[in-house]
Amino acid sequence: MAAAHTLQAQLTLAAFFCLLLPGAYLEEEADNCQNVFSADNYLNLTNSLKLFNNCSQQAMQRLEAGKLSELYKLLQNAADSLRSLRVREACQHVNPKNCSFPIIPANGGLVCLTLNRTRYCKPMCNKGYDFQFLRRSRPYERCGEETGFKWTTQYIGGNRLANCQESALAVAANASHYFDKRCLDVAQDYSEETLMISAFLTELKKELHGKINNKTVCFLCGDTSFPISNSRLSVS
Repeated sequence: MAAAHTLQAQLTLAAFFCLLLPGAYLEEEADNCQNVFSADNYLNLTNSLKLFNNCSQQAMQRLEAGKLSELYKLLQNAADSLRSLRVREACQHVNPKNCSFPIIPANGGLVCLTLNRTRYCKPMCNKGYDFQFLRRSRPYERCGEETGFKWTTQYIGGNRLANCQESALAVAANASHYFDKRCLDVAQDYSEETLMISAFLTELKKELHGKINNKTVCFLCGDTSFPISNSRLSVS
């Protein structure tokens, strides 16, 4: 049993190092990373993380302060790398490239995609929050040639599309503009994220005509930052 836990811990740390070294192109390092994410090793990795997540705070307190700090850093860096990896291709350098990336509302998120060379973004708020202005007639904001490559917005200039403020009632927009819980809960559940994106695609298809470029679908939460170098992503 102890040997199994040791192996799981080694695989977990190895996977973290693979995530933390995206530029590790040496053959040996590449082979190590590939082996870590093989089917069996991936299962060991996820099981190890599940065991860690189920540990009580009392159990975690048995770790020395130095080890707690080291583990926290590894977990945080790995999470940041995974988030960056998921959004880099879909959220950066997409058409129309003259459009700046909109501010992601805190306590909410954005779903964006490209249709007919126009970028559409749908602001959403977390449960317990509502929009500052009524949005029932504004299911999305857009940016493209017809808007002078500037975002349509209820705010004066810039790329702020929405604000989510604490509220007991969610009445400013349609039901599809609110998360059942938090944006981050959806971001951590791929099936839920897929359903949410499909809902936005359906909404646009009902109102607009043209080919939607699914490769440019971008989903971001304002609950946390996405440290992507040289990006124009921002959080309010």
